[in-house]
Amino acid sequence: MSISSVLLSGLTGLRAAQTSIGVVSQNIANANTPGYVRTEVTLSPLTHLGAGAGVKVESVQRAADRFLATASFIAEGARGATAARADILARAQVSFGDPASTTSMFAMLDDFWSAVTELGVDPASALRRGDAVSALEAMYTEVQRVGQSIQDLVAEADQRIADAVNEAQGLIDRIADLNEEIRLNRSTGADSTGAENVQAGLVDRLSMLLDVRVTPQDYGGVHVRTSGGALLVGHAAVKLSYEPNSNPFSTHGVIKVNEHLGGGTNLEPMLLGGEIKGLLDVRDKDLPGLAEALGGFAAALGDALNEVHNENASSPAVSQMVGRQTGLLGTDAIGFTGAATIGLVDVSGNLRERLSIDFDAMTITAEAPAAVYSFAAGTIDAFAAALNAALGAATPSGGASFSDGVLSLNMSNSGGLVVQQDANDPADRAGRGFSHFFGLNDLVSRATPMFFETGLSGADAHGLASGGEVIYQVRDSAGRLVGQRTIAISGALAAPGSTWNDLLTALNASGAGMGEYGQFTLDAATGRITFAATPPYAVELVADSTKRGGTGVSFTALNGLSQASTAGRALEVGVERLIGADASRLAVGRPDLSAALGQRAVEAGDNRGASALVAARDSVRSFESAGMLGAQSTTLMIYVSRLGGEAGRLASDAARAAKGAESVATAAADRRAQVEGVSLDDELMKMTVYQNAYAASARVIQAATEMLDVLLSLGYR
Repeated sequence: MSISSVLLSGLTGLRAAQTSIGVVSQNIANANTPGYVRTEVTLSPLTHLGAGAGVKVESVQRAADRFLATASFIAEGARGATAARADILARAQVSFGDPASTTSMFAMLDDFWSAVTELGVDPASALRRGDAVSALEAMYTEVQRVGQSIQDLVAEADQRIADAVNEAQGLIDRIADLNEEIRLNRSTGADSTGAENVQAGLVDRLSMLLDVRVTPQDYGGVHVRTSGGALLVGHAAVKLSYEPNSNPFSTHGVIKVNEHLGGGTNLEPMLLGGEIKGLLDVRDKDLPGLAEALGGFAAALGDALNEVHNENASSPAVSQMVGRQTGLLGTDAIGFTGAATIGLVDVSGNLRERLSIDFDAMTITAEAPAAVYSFAAGTIDAFAAALNAALGAATPSGGASFSDGVLSLNMSNSGGLVVQQDANDPADRAGRGFSHFFGLNDLVSRATPMFFETGLSGADAHGLASGGEVIYQVRDSAGRLVGQRTIAISGALAAPGSTWNDLLTALNASGAGMGEYGQFTLDAATGRITFAATPPYAVELVADSTKRGGTGVSFTALNGLSQASTAGRALEVGVERLIGADASRLAVGRPDLSAALGQRAVEAGDNRGASALVAARDSVRSFESAGMLGAQSTTLMIYVSRLGGEAGRLASDAARAAKGAESVATAAADRRAQVEGVSLDDELMKMTVYQNAYAASARVIQAATEMLDVLLSLGYR
């Protein structure tokens, strides 16, 4: 071996040892840096013309384990999703309050039952009437607060989605930029591990927002995709966009990919984990389910109380009854079967007149003066006209009217009105009695329909004003917008004789309607229209500008086909305004309309109505499906306890899932750190080895130099 070869071997050894010492020093310096991946030097022999010529640095690479990294990404995505969901659901559950607390809506409902029970002891007590009304007002105020807090959480989740998308976009852009830097370093032979470590940290953070899969590229850098296959980083970064919407019960947009290129692919179906996925689930499934259930409870409680209250009478009896907004038109069929009685009483509660309504015969029979009034035309207008004539004949200022969906009864201030179902053949329309259906003596009210069993038939005119539109959007199982349908009240649908059957035909039409994506049906027993989507399509209401005559009630509000009409009940149902202003209107007596004319029909000390209100708490009734609460037959108290239980269960399940995901993520991170992390003992041993190698290479060079000096002194050329 020539002296030059020896010198070259020593020099390459020095360089290799120096590079290795630098790498080890960097590892030791970053031993406690989170996410830092150990760097390793790969050395190989250097030959020249078949002879050894030293050592060369083959590569400087990170000790990254692709499979452990993938496991960590999956675990971090699950942790991000479950943590976000658990956080919001825990706060939703807190808003319901501790059932044992005296300030929760559950305790306030108990306070109302207690107040009504105490009122039954002394029905004439103005103080106890006020306590009962105040307790019910407090309970519904708390329901409204809880309902609003849920909507606030929906808005928060939506805003957090927007913030997370913006953060993810920043990470994606930086990962793509580092791809270029890594490729450049590799092409020039420079050390790219620093940029790769930074990039790995960015990918780790991105995996908490979006579940990612990373594929290393031979030429340097990485490709990043979601588990569902959406490319986030390839040769360039994709552009994500999302616009939040804080309006209650609004249609939310989707996270779009490369919208600026005209594609606008929906990213959401391609997400299986990550904080954004958790926020999407809680915004679109969990919180709406809670809101629907709360709205269902608010309406079910109100409807149960109204059923009893409409059979009761206050003392003194009210002289005017203004019903609820039914959404019906005067041209609609009266639609009742059975019989009901309206009693006119004087200020002492004595029966002055009895109007017997026979809906089967379509007659109203008066006794003083004796007369029969027919509403044989069968419409609500005809019934209101007959009732107006009967009341007018009974008292000079008496009358009835039906206007813009509301039935009103009036008589002079010298007496009052009471209404009661016939004991043997009670009036019925879509499962509710006469006064109950029209809400003539409601205790709980809402400006728009509180229930959606209208009793309408397919042959009734739909009555929707010309120019209104119902707009639906349809997405497939991949979240892609596959259609938007606008059903306009125009042309034949705007004709005066157009019926609900005609509207259903238009709604279910293929091409112009929703026929390809689902089916609208009208329940003949209740008159309610429902919609069932055809799998795998998801149908969402975008807007409804329809109005039924002068009622102001839209098609979807009338039938409970929107979140605003169903979940919105939690924000809008409350104690009837007139009763809230005057607790004496609280009806806690039960009138006796079988009494002879001139006899007492309403007693001031009667507590039978109060007892009936309390009995409503424990009577078994049917509840329709509402959000997370399925259809069931049970009591009000059990129903409300199940509502609280479901809120607690959701939060508890989410917390357990978050805890489990955190444990898995911690274990995955620990296992990854064992392979990729820095062991100070190992690095110090390597440092000793490389220092010795450096010293040995230096000694080789020194020995070769001394040998060369000797040879030169001997005159060797």
